[in-house]
Amino acid sequence: MKPEELKKALKGICAIAVTPMTEDRQVNYEGVRNHIRFLIGKGINKDNNCTLVVGGSTGECGALTIAERKKLIETAVDEAGDELPIIAGCNHSNIEDVKDLMAHAEGAGAAGVMVLSPYYYVPTDDAVLRFYKEISKAANIGILLYNNLEVTHKDVPLEVMEQLVDSSNVVGIKECTPNFAKMEKVARKIGGKIAVINGHGEFLEPFAALAGTAGFISSTSNFAPEIAVEMWKARSAGDYVAAKKIRDRLTPYLDLAAAESATGGEPVVLAILKRAAALVGSDCGPGRIPLPEITPELDAKIEKMLKEVGLK
Repeated sequence: MKPEELKKALKGICAIAVTPMTEDRQVNYEGVRNHIRFLIGKGINKDNNCTLVVGGSTGECGALTIAERKKLIETAVDEAGDELPIIAGCNHSNIEDVKDLMAHAEGAGAAGVMVLSPYYYVPTDDAVLRFYKEISKAANIGILLYNNLEVTHKDVPLEVMEQLVDSSNVVGIKECTPNFAKMEKVARKIGGKIAVINGHGEFLEPFAALAGTAGFISSTSNFAPEIAVEMWKARSAGDYVAAKKIRDRLTPYLDLAAAESATGGEPVVLAILKRAAALVGSDCGPGRIPLPEITPELDAKIEKMLKEVGLK
């Protein structure tokens, strides 16, 4: 897929997949295929304006080896075929590994790549610029910028983004800024040049649509893909009242994720997503450290949540 084609494909649902694992926490590549088939069967496909990120933060990229990540990309592309454009998560603190992953993703036939700005040490604006300009030369594939303050401890400024959109193959941004006013400004200022995606997903829908975002990420697609698709259809039709009502069906999950992450951080949210997926028919297994074990108490909360959402 050419970068310009990826930009168009990003105007919809950007589903972010967990990585299925066996009980001994090895990547379950057959489980990857099954989970993708589960998602496609529930409406996460290009006909419904969907793309799928594999090997991103939700996919435990920080806990996977480079070899595992490459095989994950290959498996996803092979399984999805022409049904669902695959975006390869290429996050890494080492720029050479980022470039290697990007080149591999392009060779494997991925539709695009998603790359987090530099992390470990908090980068300067100049470092972010140099980073993206350098990796954009490593492959001809379209790049989805990933602005995630929680991981990088830096909210990439609009001024930096503006310098990238005309001089690289950056075609979109997964905007996870905690500042909603900034998200609106990014969409207003550069939304005509790249696809600005609501990186907080269902938590900010359909409010982010009113802010001008082209689409939204969806982690809930791992266990409730049909709800995400239904919400997108209402959102894209401009029926924000209907979209809000559909989104409100997910309130039990949103409340559970917010409550548990207050003490367990993002790892517990990923663990909840994997367990919820298993309980509705797509066994994604446990997660690697730092994901916690699912306690009986948390398991009961997840079961209760799924019943309230109407999935059990």
